[in-house]
Amino acid sequence: MNLSTKLEVSKNRLNTFFPLRTKDERKELDWDSILGNVISEVYRKQLAVENLADFQALCEQELKQRLDDDAFWPVLNAMYFDSSDVLKIAPEFLLFRSEEAEDNKHNQRIGDMFVNLLGGKTLLNLSPMRLNFVEQILFDVLGNKALKPEAKMKKRVFKEQPYLPFLAQCFKDDLAFLGSKPRYLLDSFQDFLRLYGFLYTSQLAHNLVNWSEGEPKPCPNYLILDTEKASAERKQLKESGYQQLYNHVLRIFPYLTMAEMLQAGREEVRPLWLLADSIRNFDPATALLDDFAQNFKEERQLIKVQVKTQPDSISALRQVLQLSRDQFKTGNKDKDDINSNFAKATIKHLCADFIQQRGAAGSVLVMNQDYLLLLTNLVIGSNESLRLNELIKGFNQRGVFFDKQSQAEIVQFYERIGNVERMSDSGDAVYVRKTV
Repeated sequence: MNLSTKLEVSKNRLNTFFPLRTKDERKELDWDSILGNVISEVYRKQLAVENLADFQALCEQELKQRLDDDAFWPVLNAMYFDSSDVLKIAPEFLLFRSEEAEDNKHNQRIGDMFVNLLGGKTLLNLSPMRLNFVEQILFDVLGNKALKPEAKMKKRVFKEQPYLPFLAQCFKDDLAFLGSKPRYLLDSFQDFLRLYGFLYTSQLAHNLVNWSEGEPKPCPNYLILDTEKASAERKQLKESGYQQLYNHVLRIFPYLTMAEMLQAGREEVRPLWLLADSIRNFDPATALLDDFAQNFKEERQLIKVQVKTQPDSISALRQVLQLSRDQFKTGNKDKDDINSNFAKATIKHLCADFIQQRGAAGSVLVMNQDYLLLLTNLVIGSNESLRLNELIKGFNQRGVFFDKQSQAEIVQFYERIGNVERMSDSGDAVYVRKTV
């Protein structure tokens, strides 16, 4: 059983399975910094220099030893450092991005979310970049003088297992594919992280609704292309689109903080679905949770809420989770705003790229062509092409769903850019090629 043996009501604290905090509402994410944090773990590299200026000095020293004319250094300096193009030479140079952000704790937490999806797996055998003579020198200076030896790197301790095993596996597979295409990785890494930030947030929110059903699985989350019209007649888009996402995001803070409270003192906080599995058909947990529910009601002064004796442990846990939401519906505006503001910050920081306001249709989930091409390439992966039906299944496995109308629009888009081969009009005979 993962429950604490002595359940005590405490403050709501969110430290696991989601990176945002209640005070992050007014902060802005620095995706370059987040990217640098992820690069550090993926490449198992950390900077030995303080900043980019220190690295610039090392490069100046090295190049002046090799140049026939020292006067050529200012030209190279302007080309690579004044313009920051040095960061575009290879993915490892993005390590400097994480050093540039001033207030970095919230960015580090976002980076940790992706690192936890990796679960300790790193990509050590990456394909080398094709570099020109000067870029190779800069790359060698980085590797030989500006990075810490692996033996001196801080070893990351993973304190939580992936909440969404199916998405963690997709993330690792997709990142491995990008690692085989380093130029594409460099060009698309930030979009890749933004995409998975949305996928993780949406699938976590949806699976929190299904916490009692065992290991999470992809849940319907319907989008349209940003060039499509949204109409009220599109049932799946209306019922499993933006409004569903926002309603489910409202569960993230209450449910995850409650899961932590119920496991206080345990070495590892387990995902809520594993917590439920550990107490299923375990009678002593029912009484523990019933007593906790009554104490929680009294401590949070939930006067209008009824707490009842439950017949089994899962029902008792369901009652406790409902109380975790009820505490933010008290009529006290300051307290009520805590969860709604957290949800708005979540949508703003991690989902904004995938939301558009469409007049009478309201807000809808959308995907632009850049993200669609990236997702297409990721799903096709090491294959040369995939049948359309298999491609759609790959989308669904990652938490992206399109109705039949959108699927038809996607095929037309593929045909316009020339990466589709149609054997017949049936979906089984439409093959889509990747663009890298």
